[in-house]
Amino acid sequence: MALTRRAALETLARFLAATFGFAAVIASGQFLLDRKSTRSLYPARRLPYSEWKAAGVIRPPGAVEEEEFLAGCIRCYRCQDVCDTGAIHFYTEADGKYFHTPYVDPAKAACDLCMKCTQVCPTAVLEPMKPKERAEVRMASVALDKDRCLSYKTKRLRHQQALLSELGLPHTEVEAETERRGICGECYMVCPLRKRAIKYEPGAFLAPIIFEDACVGCGLCEEICRVVLRGEPAIWVVPTRTAI
Repeated sequence: MALTRRAALETLARFLAATFGFAAVIASGQFLLDRKSTRSLYPARRLPYSEWKAAGVIRPPGAVEEEEFLAGCIRCYRCQDVCDTGAIHFYTEADGKYFHTPYVDPAKAACDLCMKCTQVCPTAVLEPMKPKERAEVRMASVALDKDRCLSYKTKRLRHQQALLSELGLPHTEVEAETERRGICGECYMVCPLRKRAIKYEPGAFLAPIIFEDACVGCGLCEEICRVVLRGEPAIWVVPTRTAI
């Protein structure tokens, strides 16, 4: 009986694949066009850490210009000691002149902008700042890969549904995929500057719109995105401070 049932299910699966195959090809056209335009605006994924580090430096909040920072930092580790989130790390001997200076890598832990590190820096290379001044911080910026963002994928699936409906074809499989993916919006919820550094696209299933100039580079969006996607994030911090 089990074998008969399995054979019947396999036959049904082949029939459904043949029925919806043509529709899937047509419906994917807009999706492929979207992917092409998206990749022209945003990097496909984060650089390997070695390349990412070489491309720039992410210092804790309030960091002065890089040359002044390197000259004034006494490598005391006080900023790391007060960092409750564990966001501050230190370069090693292999990093040459950066040895024993602090950096933030949101792939490890994001900064919650508590500003405690700026209060304990004895040389003020981390200029004293208060939490209410967090909008003035410029640690880094942010990039978005719409191909990986769940909300943008849901938006595209809805477009596929509409196209299939216009063609008079069923879209049960597309509906099922939408239900599996769901919508997200977590990056917006954790952003300390939401509605300024990040907004929702109106009526687009919580799809985020990012504003790089307003982003402070704390990495909270990247941190939560790594949890949601369980790996490579759809949104991540991009260094803006040039390595010297």
